Amino acid sequence: IKAMRAQREAAELQRQQELAHQAMDRWHTASAQCQHPYLIRKGVQAHRIKQDDGELLIPLRDTAGTLHSLQTIAPDGEKRFRGRMKGCYHAIGGKPDGVLIVCEGYATGASIHEATGHAVAVAFNAINLEPVAMALHKAYPALALVMAADDDHLTPGNPGISKARAAALAVGGFVVVPRFPPGRPDKATDFNDLAALAGPGAVRACFGEILEAVC
Repeated sequence: IKAMRAQREAAELQRQQELAHQAMDRWHTASAQCQHPYLIRKGVQAHRIKQDDGELLIPLRDTAGTLHSLQTIAPDGEKRFRGRMKGCYHAIGGKPDGVLIVCEGYATGASIHEATGHAVAVAFNAINLEPVAMALHKAYPALALVMAADDDHLTPGNPGISKARAAALAVGGFVVVPRFPPGRPDKATDFNDLAALAGPGAVRACFGEILEAVC
């Protein structure tokens, strides 16, 4: 059983390395000029991403800056991954000024950064929040980590908030949840949705007290 497990792990590692090389090749040949329907629809800018063959390319890197995979976003918003995700993230903004915000999706991270000016790490989904937070905490123990939760209010167990809380507990961090105005649509769950409904000031207000206390 141990030999079979080791063989499977070796095969998976080789597969991830091959996919990482493919991702790097595509990344280097892609265009840095991003004019994409997804960005327009979400109302956010391009932050360290590229475009190739009609798809947005968002790099997934580890804390050493090594590119492991790409998230692709088609014009209709369909998202795909090929390669390693666990513990990898996409950085938005410059060097953190003592605090780093961790969130799920690219549009959410872009909205948070554009509203607050703070650096953001995009973990891509709720399950990856804790691995990313732990990797960042290990690499940068002096940083205060703030989990920007999605409020999955119609999903049993609300994984957006529960996973964000677990990640914050694992690293001694904080959790911020979007506060929506009255008449919230059912599909409104994240800070990009909040920015679209109430503007960047509403996003900034959610982080105000936490960021003021941390900074």
